[in-house]
Amino acid sequence: MSSNTTSRADGKSGTLQVRPTNTVPAGVPVIHYDELPEPAQQLLAEREHGTSITVTPELQSLFPDDSVVVFSEYLRVEAV
Repeated sequence: MSSNTTSRADGKSGTLQVRPTNTVPAGVPVIHYDELPEPAQQLLAEREHGTSITVTPELQSLFPDDSVVVFSEYLRVEAV
């Protein structure tokens, strides 16, 4: 989805894989959607299911490694 693809002027970017999950493993950070900053909320609201999204390092830093976001379903967010 092009609105979710961003890159820095120096060309460096990160990739997040966002996919639904039915489980939350012990020790995995759980974030509620409404606790995320607006850019992160928009990214999740506009994503396509099971996609990898290229994002700026700043946006990637809003999601702890291997976190789960509570949205209308549980979403596993992993840096790849």
